[in-house]
Amino acid sequence: MIYEYALEPELVATWTDRRDYRYFMRSFGLGQGRVVSRYPKRWKRLVWNAFADTDDFARKRLEELLNRLSERMAQRSNIHWEADSASWLENAEREHERRPFHAIVARTNPKNHAHVLTESGMDEDSAARWEVSRGRLVARNAEAMADAVAPLLRCSSDVIFVDPNFGPERSRFRRPFEAFLERMVRQRPGGTPKRIEVHTAAEGTGTEEFFRGECETRLRRCVPEGMRVLIRRLNQKPGGEKLHNRYILTNLGGVTFGIGLDDGADGETDDITLMDRSQYELRWSQYSEDPPAGFDQDGTPIEVVGTRKLAAPS
Repeated sequence: MIYEYALEPELVATWTDRRDYRYFMRSFGLGQGRVVSRYPKRWKRLVWNAFADTDDFARKRLEELLNRLSERMAQRSNIHWEADSASWLENAEREHERRPFHAIVARTNPKNHAHVLTESGMDEDSAARWEVSRGRLVARNAEAMADAVAPLLRCSSDVIFVDPNFGPERSRFRRPFEAFLERMVRQRPGGTPKRIEVHTAAEGTGTEEFFRGECETRLRRCVPEGMRVLIRRLNQKPGGEKLHNRYILTNLGGVTFGIGLDDGADGETDDITLMDRSQYELRWSQYSEDPPAGFDQDGTPIEVVGTRKLAAPS
């Protein structure tokens, strides 16, 4: 769906002819399923340092390409980096051992690692790490739903869960929500998420007093200890959008769930679909502001501070 790629700066600096420029402009960015890792923090500067072409058109194409590659980057903190004793690829491979990228794209693959892609190898067996699906069929159980979006949740700093039927009193919503949040913190490459919100419809979720009580008692036990989640109840604006569709929206892109963010009976499945750029930009603009621009907010948001202790990874 949406995955993190580490790109070797020396390789990116060569993507300046028209064929490479057009191909990689289409391969990354919002709605494409691939996001570039900001590895290391001065990644863009390393690309420019490696750029050796004197052609003005090549420079312009690289500038535009870097704007696309860096518009929404996956952030990493406390990275492995030895500037003086190792190459970018050697550093990236060691970082991958600590907290995996989906793939590393480089000029060469001297150690023949399966997670390292070269341009010549993208049409061979390793191409499976380059290809990304725009849709996925999943079982409607918490683990399968969370696994499908785990690469996106791990890399995102801002996550908004949208389901008009979300109710903290219902275990069929709490189970997937708990699994989503756990995937968000497991092997997380960046720091603590900046923003986690749940948006649901005010209509049909009981009184504000009842809803708040359920959030503060039941939902807080689903949230990892110390994590803060903001819950918003929304109403349709006169002449505005209907609060109906189900999304997970993040700063790196979004996906839609055909049925909902709740789990179902054995044998049920759901379709998860990657949002294209225009879809995402519209929905993000409707839900991401405080308060959300596309809807009327009912009452004040409810902040839940988690108490769930996560088991140590095996």
